[in-house]
Amino acid sequence: MYGMGHKPKDRQIDDGILGQRLALSVAAHLARTQLVPNPLNVYDARHLSDMLDVVANALARAAPFYVQDPDGGAALELSPAELEGAKVRSGATVLALKDGRTLTGVSIKRADLRQAVAILKAVGIPELRIARPKEEPAANEEAPTLLAQVAELEALLRQPLIAPHVAKANALAVAIARHARDGRVANLAMQLVSAVHEAKSDAEGETHPVAVALARLRAGLEQGEGAKS
Repeated sequence: MYGMGHKPKDRQIDDGILGQRLALSVAAHLARTQLVPNPLNVYDARHLSDMLDVVANALARAAPFYVQDPDGGAALELSPAELEGAKVRSGATVLALKDGRTLTGVSIKRADLRQAVAILKAVGIPELRIARPKEEPAANEEAPTLLAQVAELEALLRQPLIAPHVAKANALAVAIARHARDGRVANLAMQLVSAVHEAKSDAEGETHPVAVALARLRAGLEQGEGAKS
């Protein structure tokens, strides 16, 4: 039996590895091998660079990013507001924020990368998808359906979070991300999945980020984002 306050050595090693941060370009390469069809195909340099940008931009919608403190302190997490509208470029080596700042040295934790890849595997990356068939539901039929699913999510994700409800909510959020015709709504649904995952992992059971993510998803749909063709 291990003493109180001590973790098994292999568990400590695992936690240490998962807590490590990877350069965004490295994370994008790793994610590409799992998310892009035929990742071993030979690409020219430009094609590969563009593909890394697509994958890294998808990661930005599903996981926290960090940037090194210019004063030499610990890495700082970029807020969702800072990441909204940001664009990764130059082979996932540069992050351009909507306020005009350009950041290099952006990183992501291994644990967050693992979770983001799982989410993106379930949801898909719209920029990599083949065009959908013409027989999709009409746009004016889609928004009410998605709003009904959001109402169900709100009922499922009330405090305290209950495991069966969380599992059903995650499935609903993934379905919304898959079927939303607008990329922003899909992104908001992915952010909700991430917020729920963080709430489950939080020892104090903090669910405020879940409520915020739900509110943003509902607002996006009510503003007509999910009904664009």
